[in-house]
Amino acid sequence: MVVALEPELDGDARKVLSQLPYAVVVVDRDWRITLANAEAHRLLGQQGTTLWDLCPELEATPFGTAFRYAMTDRAELISESALPAAGWLQARAKPFDDGLLITLRPVHPETSTDLQAKQALLLGEVGMALTGASTLREMLQRCADAMVRRLDAALARIWTLDDAYRELVLEASSGVAEPDTLERVPIGRSKIGKIVERGAPHLTNDFQHDTRGTNREWAARERITAFAGYPLRVDGNVVGVLTVYSRHKLGHDTTGGLATIADSIALGIERKGSDDARQSAERELRAQADRLELINEIGKNLTSELELAPLVQRVTNLAARLAHATFGAFFFDYDAAHDQFTKFAVSGAPRDAIAIPLRPTQVGPMTLGKLPTASFMAMPVIARGGKLVGAFAFGHEQAGMFNEATERLLAGVAAQAAIAMDNAQLFASARELISQLEKTNAELDQFAYVASHDLKAPLRGIANLAQWIEDDLGDKMDEEGRYHMGLLRGRVSRLENLIEGILAYSRVGRDEEAAVDIDIATFVREIWELISAQPTSKLTVGELPRLVTQKVPLQQVLMNLMSNAVKYNAGKVHIEVGARKHGDAWAIYVKDDGVGIPPEFQQRIWGLFQTLEPRDKVESTGIGLAVVRKIVEARGGRAWVESEAGTGATFWFTWPADCSTRKKRHG
Repeated sequence: MVVALEPELDGDARKVLSQLPYAVVVVDRDWRITLANAEAHRLLGQQGTTLWDLCPELEATPFGTAFRYAMTDRAELISESALPAAGWLQARAKPFDDGLLITLRPVHPETSTDLQAKQALLLGEVGMALTGASTLREMLQRCADAMVRRLDAALARIWTLDDAYRELVLEASSGVAEPDTLERVPIGRSKIGKIVERGAPHLTNDFQHDTRGTNREWAARERITAFAGYPLRVDGNVVGVLTVYSRHKLGHDTTGGLATIADSIALGIERKGSDDARQSAERELRAQADRLELINEIGKNLTSELELAPLVQRVTNLAARLAHATFGAFFFDYDAAHDQFTKFAVSGAPRDAIAIPLRPTQVGPMTLGKLPTASFMAMPVIARGGKLVGAFAFGHEQAGMFNEATERLLAGVAAQAAIAMDNAQLFASARELISQLEKTNAELDQFAYVASHDLKAPLRGIANLAQWIEDDLGDKMDEEGRYHMGLLRGRVSRLENLIEGILAYSRVGRDEEAAVDIDIATFVREIWELISAQPTSKLTVGELPRLVTQKVPLQQVLMNLMSNAVKYNAGKVHIEVGARKHGDAWAIYVKDDGVGIPPEFQQRIWGLFQTLEPRDKVESTGIGLAVVRKIVEARGGRAWVESEAGTGATFWFTWPADCSTRKKRHG
């Protein structure tokens, strides 16, 4: 089914929703879709009555957990994850009276690296506080200080439960002060006491309008946007409350990290007096910090490595450590025609324990029987467009070592690995094409040199022979014979010039001349002297800049344009050369007052071997302007002409102000 927009939306509203660059989906409390725009159907699918029917893959991603959490707890959440058919997305779920408003937009997974690093540092500091503090208050104060410092929170507080009096006692507070704060709060009173009564977290990203909020004047003054309150529970018993106030919205990753920290603090409160319990909490926190550090390291490897083989080996090593697996394997180089993987990387096991090729359906304990698989987990690696590019497999010698948390962590790694593999394959293809191009260019250079030498040698012989015949015959040769001999030598000269022009055209863009500082006005006058124009021709030099550029290519461009102006106007012409700023470059022009160029020929003249006058009337190879355009475009510029027949012509071209970094950028 295709879900229609609600009928009460007017035409303008429907038009706006349909043109939004991100997906919008509205579901009721039974997850039935009541509204979805075009982008939502593009990302999630076309058929389905409920959200889970529309996109079954959501259930297997962190989005599924986040959406259900937002619906149940009526809390706005932000989460990021990969969706096989759509890539890496950020989702925002906002509850309202009748259901849930969900928006999704594509993001780059690399943006989560900073948050992961902060969470790793926070977990480390909390772990040190829980295991190194001498008193309960010192321990909790250090935890609150760490949350304010590492999460950029406005205020963090930790309360413990006095079960005898059924009250919460404020043990630690860090950040801005909230006025009229009670040191003791009865259970069921205010938002803090109700968290204990309900035994569930209270999360909001709209704190100033939260009906459970208190002291809204303070919240507005301090620009408090978000609030997260967690019951501190051990074995189902509440031992306290953790509250965090933030000036920034709290995403799903942050709230998930806070939930983990709340669990750890609860353990610290419960087991403060026990050395054994303290050591257990320390090990747990260190493991969590290690996982976040490994995720951070995996992200860095995925974004920095472009060679496919080292990339998959690094990811396999780190993913096996993240899963605490005895071995990890990554099967890749999928051959769709034969439905099999042809390559693999392995960590923690010998390569000869795995046989290749292997079908995707064979990635299991039975096929990998030589490896320890009492606990086993496998998952596909899906690239853009739902294309299968690989599969992870992890095993452990003990049973029960993998759980849903492990699966969620590794699913995130698989999604990032798919993106990185796409990048690595694109890089490999580009490098192969560049290598082939360099080889082809070298072969063309060699061919052009040999062809030039072999073609010009007989031409010089023909020219010499014509001269000898004319000299030997002397007065015996009539005027018609002399005319034909002159015509023959002219054709030979034209062919030699044509060969030189083709060579020049083939070499454009492959010069390795160093860039130098050039005064273009002086440069133009030097070129004018080289042209040796007739006295009837006149040059005017207008405003011209200094450029840092290669000298020879610019000389070729200016000499071709200036000599053409002289050549095609019988030497009786006024030429003006000037320039004007054109963004980061300069637009330089060569203007003449000659015969002009009709509009219908203004594109044709830039082609190879194109001339507007017969070659017997104006000697030309028809290559000059093609060389000009190729040189200019090789530097990211463009060349064009403005003219009308009989009114002269103005040839323009753009040129970088500084070519000294061009090879660094493109080389």
